[in-house]
Amino acid sequence: MLEIRILTENDAHEYWDLRKQALLDVPDAFGMSYEEAMAIENPIDEVKEVTKGDLKDFYGVFLDGELVAAATLSQEDSEKMSHRANIEAVYVSSKARGTGAGSALLKKIIEDARKNPELEKLNLSVVTTNEPAVALYKRLGFEII
Repeated sequence: MLEIRILTENDAHEYWDLRKQALLDVPDAFGMSYEEAMAIENPIDEVKEVTKGDLKDFYGVFLDGELVAAATLSQEDSEKMSHRANIEAVYVSSKARGTGAGSALLKKIIEDARKNPELEKLNLSVVTTNEPAVALYKRLGFEII
């Protein structure tokens, strides 16, 4: 059974483990390399701090209690850009691919974004060679720009 929710600081260790897995599994999909991630002095503390912020929400998908997918919804923080948000760092582990976890995760993020009266535009980026992700994003209504 899939459970989707916003991650809290209590999920920091599990999120960090999934993030490292993502950086190794699909390095081209992320702006940070695995080596850069490993050089972070206190990564768990950083994750905990970000989960407390107002402009970013880390979402996680749990399959039978295990974190198997994650993505971040990040609202722009400048006054002129606060009507925009970005879906970032989307990753579905190989264990969860084909279960609907990715689709359910994105639908939840989109649903929550629509509840924010400030938001007018939702962006995401994807490596063009990631055809399954591109197809999913198109099915969910995203357009290629």
